[in-house]
Amino acid sequence: MSARQDQATDLAIQGTNTSSITSKRSLERLGYLDPCHVPGVTDKDSPLMFKYVVPKPSRRSPVINRAYYQRTEGIRVLVEGWIEECESKGIEQCAVVSLGCGFDPTYFRLATLRKAKESKSKLKYIDIDYPTLITERLYMVRTQETLRSLLPQNLTVDDVGEIVSDTYSCLGIDLRNLETLKKGLETAGVVPGLPILVVSEVVLSYLEADESDAVIKFFGAYPDATFILHEQCIPAFDVDDDQENLHPFASTMFRHFQRTMTPLKTLQEYRSLQDHRERFRALGWSKCDLLNMNLFADYVTMPSPEEHQRVSLLEPFDEYDELYWIGAYYFIAVASTGPGTASVQGKKSPDVLEHIGLRSKLQDITALSAHHVDQETYTNLQDELSGATISSDLITDIDWAKQSPFQDLDINRKGHTLSILGDEAFVFGGFGLDAEDHQEGGKVFQPRGQQTRLNTMMRLNVIDGSVETLDAGSDGPAPRMHHSAATSLDGSAIYIYGGRDGPNKVHNDVWRYSIADGWDPLWRARVSNEGESPVPKGLFKHTASMMMVGGREMMVVIGGRLDTNETNSQVWGFDLQECQWGHFKWRSPQNGQQPFPGIFSHSTVVIPDANNHDSLLVVGGIRGNDEKVLNTVWRVNLGANEEEPSCWVESKELDIRTSSGDPLPPRFGHTSIALDDDRVWILGGVSAPGLLKWQETMVEIRPREGRLQYLRASAFKEFVMVGHATALDTSRGQIIGVGGGGTCFGFGAWWDATGWALLV
Repeated sequence: MSARQDQATDLAIQGTNTSSITSKRSLERLGYLDPCHVPGVTDKDSPLMFKYVVPKPSRRSPVINRAYYQRTEGIRVLVEGWIEECESKGIEQCAVVSLGCGFDPTYFRLATLRKAKESKSKLKYIDIDYPTLITERLYMVRTQETLRSLLPQNLTVDDVGEIVSDTYSCLGIDLRNLETLKKGLETAGVVPGLPILVVSEVVLSYLEADESDAVIKFFGAYPDATFILHEQCIPAFDVDDDQENLHPFASTMFRHFQRTMTPLKTLQEYRSLQDHRERFRALGWSKCDLLNMNLFADYVTMPSPEEHQRVSLLEPFDEYDELYWIGAYYFIAVASTGPGTASVQGKKSPDVLEHIGLRSKLQDITALSAHHVDQETYTNLQDELSGATISSDLITDIDWAKQSPFQDLDINRKGHTLSILGDEAFVFGGFGLDAEDHQEGGKVFQPRGQQTRLNTMMRLNVIDGSVETLDAGSDGPAPRMHHSAATSLDGSAIYIYGGRDGPNKVHNDVWRYSIADGWDPLWRARVSNEGESPVPKGLFKHTASMMMVGGREMMVVIGGRLDTNETNSQVWGFDLQECQWGHFKWRSPQNGQQPFPGIFSHSTVVIPDANNHDSLLVVGGIRGNDEKVLNTVWRVNLGANEEEPSCWVESKELDIRTSSGDPLPPRFGHTSIALDDDRVWILGGVSAPGLLKWQETMVEIRPREGRLQYLRASAFKEFVMVGHATALDTSRGQIIGVGGGGTCFGFGAWWDATGWALLV
């Protein structure tokens, strides 16, 4: 690379400061970040400070806000926890070194907090970044009265591009120049033996691997150092004949950083958490714990249902697939050089993970296993967790029916439905791109602003593979996504219910579609959240299944979300003959069974129970009260009382495992297909806290036997199988899958555009 290219890359990397700090300001404005964190300290005492460094704020998308909240709050907890740990151990002096600080105002917030708390210990805080960026930072600080008033009065160096004092130093240093870094730290009073905390928040990943290694090794020479590293990682997705196949999120992420001239150079060398673990081991660190951001959020930033509820009320949020993908591809590492023995100051080295209560959680192997944690999610230098390989005995090979069953299909949408009437499959609604939008090689990478909710119907001929788009017109349903579609038991019509056309615009209507008559609006009602209601209040991300209940054909709706972001825990049945809703009343759980939770983004199929009555099998989903991704399988039975005009529902959680005792991997956003009375295929979805690997993407469960078997397709396909739709084509013995995809954070979008079919 030429010197000019190097300079351009450096400037592009410096530009990431603007994006990052603007995102954090968005959190501050919306109330994600608690400004105090100290009992008795008011907002006036402890401003968050982002408002002073971002004078013209911009509101970020909800998923960027969520991801940055977990990142920003997580690092805050670790930094403040480390300082508190030093104070609790009687350490009189310590230092925090922030690498690639940009415009981050942490020092100014800490100065305010420590003054309010009357902290007795002496803290040195050192901000380091490119010299040009430090010059901009200091100009901003000096022209902002609040920040300027918090600068130390006893500056020993006071220059346009640098300040040094006994408590705060701001140094313009290129991290690739270690000799300059060493001299700068010595000038700021950071000497061997002084407990130091080094914070690197998506900084070293932009350096070449040997350059970032040198920085980590440099700080590893300090006898009492702690290193917090927040970066990207590449969890294992699929390895076929020793060739790694990347998840589409990873491909999109790499492409984004290359396009913005900020390539993730270190990530090419250190991909997985295990790679980073061995990196710290080789570079002289005696302890290191690495967690992906999903697990870190569960344990640290959002550990309680109350915190999930607080955050969920800040703004409408529904991009859970993107959030959990992001959480699987970013991690936090906490490493230390101190063995826990006495430091130079005669005190035990600080252990921040112990101080914040995380150490004990990470040492509970049983609890980690129950949380579905493996080496791709958490690891440490002791490496006590097992890997994620699946025995070949637990895998059944299956075959793709055709490479592309619909030669002209280019669907580019998610959150739609797929139903089969005779020899034709019908796709309705969803969220995606209009047909005329630009496409690139069958894969579409477009900004979110060009996507929209759709109300078009696509007719796919299952025999000849032809595709036709049908306009809903003014007499058809409004645009929507995450609605449901259920086919009548005689196969003559499709029944559409609910869905949403915006963050808070939820539909509460039922439409029937038939080939002969087209669209027919059967039932409409205003969405209402006023008290009890004899009809649903409007739902999305629910499921609807056609079944017989008490001798009547009903479309049974279970789960889903309301326009208030609450989760539906009720069960409703739409009587096809009467075109009216009925409400099913939950029976009390028996024999210590837990009550059925309010969930969404689950899947449901109809299978017969032991008495040969229709029952529902409900798989996975997200629990509403704490946003936990589930691996549960429930059998739900429904019936009608003969003595009185009322309906009942009861549920039982099933224990489904492989022959070796492994449970179903957690997932949501998947689909389910019942092949016969005791064979159900689960297809796709998003998992947590780790990534759903390719060999876990498709599984078969047998409810009566309580057995789980993994399904391996005959060839790898670059699918995400999220937000897709599937249907069983019994005439041809195949499952048809259409659409799906996702927006990969701010990196771009990926679409499964061509459709697929699996032989059964």
